[in-house]
Amino acid sequence: MNSEPPARRGGRQRDPAADSAIIEAVLDMVAAGATLSGLSLVAIAKQAGVSRNSVYRRWKTKDELYLDVLETINKPRPAPDGAGTREDLAAVLRVLAERVVDDRAGSMLRALNAEAVTFPQLHRRYFEEIVASRREAMNRVLRHGVERGEIRSDVDLDLLANLLVSPLLARMASGDTDRLDPEEAGRQIIDLVLDGAAATPR
Repeated sequence: MNSEPPARRGGRQRDPAADSAIIEAVLDMVAAGATLSGLSLVAIAKQAGVSRNSVYRRWKTKDELYLDVLETINKPRPAPDGAGTREDLAAVLRVLAERVVDDRAGSMLRALNAEAVTFPQLHRRYFEEIVASRREAMNRVLRHGVERGEIRSDVDLDLLANLLVSPLLARMASGDTDRLDPEEAGRQIIDLVLDGAAATPR
């Protein structure tokens, strides 16, 4: 996983190596069983081998740090190229599936869901600032599929998108990802779902 920290926030220049070490530390500690509420910025700094000031200079709260960790594990962003509905959906699902089979990414997302009540703003911002752009990428592909005549115009595209991603999210939630091949899984899901939503028989 590329743990280069996101560059969406302003402020003075930070040490990229220290920032990456801090993000790696969070991922390692959560994967080892730590809870988001149980971690402290001091403990994270110790795990990363940096001073606590290195953490506090960039992240004033755990919410801010965890949001950057979540953005890091959600890279790269899907980049469908317009080759066709199935190929474009495969590109979107492949990125999701690769995250699902990453043990540390899965641990971080399960920890977020488990502590959504404890970190409501983090949970909300994760969906508004990170998940929303991925949902839009998926919905854009589906809308183009309708325009191409490859998907029936009466299909609820939000529901269709949920049907496409839910099998992968369910595998991540259960931790049953050992035999999951990102490329093959995505294509199987697409074939199963789109055969029912196709405008004409294949």
